[in-house]
Amino acid sequence: MEYERILSKYGYAELRIERSEESFVRIKDEEIKHLAGLSEGMSVRVLKNGSWGFASSNVVNRKKLEDLLKKAERLTELRKGSIELKLPKPEKKRIKEKTEAVDSEEKVKRLVNASKKMKEKNIISRMVVCNDVVITKEFYSSLGADINQEIAYTYLSCLAIAKSAETIQRGSERAWSKKGFGKLEISETAKNSKEKALRLLKAVLPPKGRFTVVLDPEMTGVFCHEAVGHATEGDSVIDRESVLANKKGQKIGNQLVNIVDDPSAWDFGYYKYDDEGVEGKKTTIVEKGVLKHFLNSMETAKLLGSELNGHARADGYSEVPVVRMSNTYFQPGDSTVDEVFGIKDGIYLKGMKGGSVDIFSGGFMFKAEEAYDIKNGEKGKIMRDVTITGNILETLQNVESVGKDFGTSPGLCGKFGQEMPVSDGGPHIRVKNITIG
Repeated sequence: MEYERILSKYGYAELRIERSEESFVRIKDEEIKHLAGLSEGMSVRVLKNGSWGFASSNVVNRKKLEDLLKKAERLTELRKGSIELKLPKPEKKRIKEKTEAVDSEEKVKRLVNASKKMKEKNIISRMVVCNDVVITKEFYSSLGADINQEIAYTYLSCLAIAKSAETIQRGSERAWSKKGFGKLEISETAKNSKEKALRLLKAVLPPKGRFTVVLDPEMTGVFCHEAVGHATEGDSVIDRESVLANKKGQKIGNQLVNIVDDPSAWDFGYYKYDDEGVEGKKTTIVEKGVLKHFLNSMETAKLLGSELNGHARADGYSEVPVVRMSNTYFQPGDSTVDEVFGIKDGIYLKGMKGGSVDIFSGGFMFKAEEAYDIKNGEKGKIMRDVTITGNILETLQNVESVGKDFGTSPGLCGKFGQEMPVSDGGPHIRVKNITIG
């Protein structure tokens, strides 16, 4: 292969070529914005003198490739480093996702109709955003890798803002598809966002203190993504930014805690090969409370003496691959949902409204979209503006019950200025001693 021959002149080298077709629609109240276009580009990485050199261009041809390789090689000469890689077996693969195209005018029409259905008394603002993307990725390496994969996704977000007297509340819902725009549940997503905003107008403020809480699948998923997943990304572990850095093989939670990250799961974060040409593999992060594995790139796998699991991802050809999650799940347990709710007093937390995690100290703060008090196992009055705080390790030890059910939610995860499609999820779980307020 010509690319392999060209790259082999530079020791270890990679070439990524990407072509993307994107359609973006945003409807803010009565204002409609629609952008669509094609783009392409390529980038190279060269490893020499223990240092990476990276260069990219929006021009794709052989002359530009050779220019980029020379530039990347010069960059490696600026500083001698100590980078080593755990190299994969080079793959030769062709992967295509089947999607159904929808005419642009029809797409906008359906989204406008969904926005109109969000109109109602007390709804003061509506927003519908839809991003429809098809990306063809080519990956070549000096080792002989030759991978061509098509990745497609559609992401829909609906937001309704409601007001009554001085109270303002928001309801948001998301939906996704890997089969194209036509498979989205547009009307249902819009309706749910409106109804959530209106429900929250009647909500009361929560009590303050320590409570036993039940997390719905979305809250469970966000917790294992934000509080556990980021702390097990290999670069954070190596930089000693993670509270879990020295805890591999140790018990960090109780027997009920089982967490995985699985790029091969058919979910919003699905992919076959990462942006280093490594196959994405289901990785057990926590098993029966014991920290088992970290998420790795070729570089972090070498430094940590760990296996390759295909978790290096880049947001476009002009970005360098970094360690990222894909589909992060808290695994189901043995309890029915009724058994999870089987407490005298507690608080039920639904949906994620925002929050933050300090993976160095292990502290976290999350805000639920909506919450309900629990009395004798039954869901009671609705509450709003419920914030929970705690510590990752303490919380993992305080899991009391894990449901048999399972649900996931899509999202766009940001890191180092790059956004990647991911999903997270799990069952209903019950946790004691969570601080509310």
